[in-house]
Amino acid sequence: MENISKLIIILFLVLFICTCKKETPNTDVDKSDEIEYCQFNIYVDQEIPVDYKIDMILEKINNDTLIIYNGKIERRGGGSIVYPKFSFEIDLEEDVPLGDLPTDDDWILNANYIDKTFMRHTISYDLFRDMRSNNESSKFKYAEFNLNDSYNGLYVLMEKLDKSSLGIDKQDINAVIFKEPPLFRFDIDSFIPQYPNNFYQQIYPDIDDRDMTAFIEGVRELIMSSSNSTFSETITDIFDIDNIIDWHLLLLLSNNGDGILKNFYLYKIDSNTPLRIAPWDYDHSFGRDGDNELNLIRPLDLGRSNLISRLLEIDWYKTALKERWIELNNQNLFSTVGLKSRIDNFRTILDGLVEKNFEKWPVNGYWYYDDNNYDEEIEIMEIYIDMRHEQLVEYFDTI
Repeated sequence: MENISKLIIILFLVLFICTCKKETPNTDVDKSDEIEYCQFNIYVDQEIPVDYKIDMILEKINNDTLIIYNGKIERRGGGSIVYPKFSFEIDLEEDVPLGDLPTDDDWILNANYIDKTFMRHTISYDLFRDMRSNNESSKFKYAEFNLNDSYNGLYVLMEKLDKSSLGIDKQDINAVIFKEPPLFRFDIDSFIPQYPNNFYQQIYPDIDDRDMTAFIEGVRELIMSSSNSTFSETITDIFDIDNIIDWHLLLLLSNNGDGILKNFYLYKIDSNTPLRIAPWDYDHSFGRDGDNELNLIRPLDLGRSNLISRLLEIDWYKTALKERWIELNNQNLFSTVGLKSRIDNFRTILDGLVEKNFEKWPVNGYWYYDDNNYDEEIEIMEIYIDMRHEQLVEYFDTI
């Protein structure tokens, strides 16, 4: 076993993985000059398919002026593909700053159908970025759009997490991105990847150009098989522990059961930067499960994660986790007052937009567990925040 551990350490030395740097949280973000939401039109000459893109024209409405872009579009989604309101992926022919977001050519139009608050994704992403300046998550803007001149609803326009949005050094041979790799699962025998020849779901670089399977399997071997001393001494060379702690706390706060083993990107910017997590898909959170079932009190089973399970056996990690919890509460990021203030801030944008959306996509649709309206859903989130915060205060008192 010790020989295996030594080989792993050598592998990481060869790959130039260094210890992570501490960053101060991003608590004073000035968003006063940002637009609140955006509007545009999309035109296609056929039904938008799943799994391949068709040509489209996108018209961005900017101060009563139309700016026209060419591109391609397809339907997207995993479990959400069955919902009547479709999500879309857009690939424009040029980099553009849609909705005043960072310039890019790849975009997601998230239908946000199952979450009547339109906030579970956005609060989670904003919160994670505000926790620390090098925490990455998809930047977004609320958007209304017409499809072939017919109102299609309220959407969340989101950055696609890729080499551009994650700041990957494309010249570095050790830079890599995995989407939902089965890295943290104890049992991977039953895992079915999206593509058979890409088990760890590497999305950058193309696995045919540079296969990083040996690297990620070395990380898994460390987590699963190294001695306690080797794991404790080496894990901070592999992962940005500050980033992992923030992700751990976001999981605890949001109660995102799906986020433990999936719903994240794992990425390495360059040879001198450790692995980091970027959260993704957080409709399973803040009082609802991902299928819209009410979930106010069921706690997370973090023991399902091999990484978190091992980290919670280390005294220095538990101390750092608790200190970070206290720090984020004191900064008003995790306090009930701070969280409810975020809800109020989003309501100033959404209150004028959701009514029209729910005329198009009624709140009593087949896929919902109840007929709650927008205001009742906000109340559920606020009740959840009070209950969950109290649970976490008690939990951290025991650490």
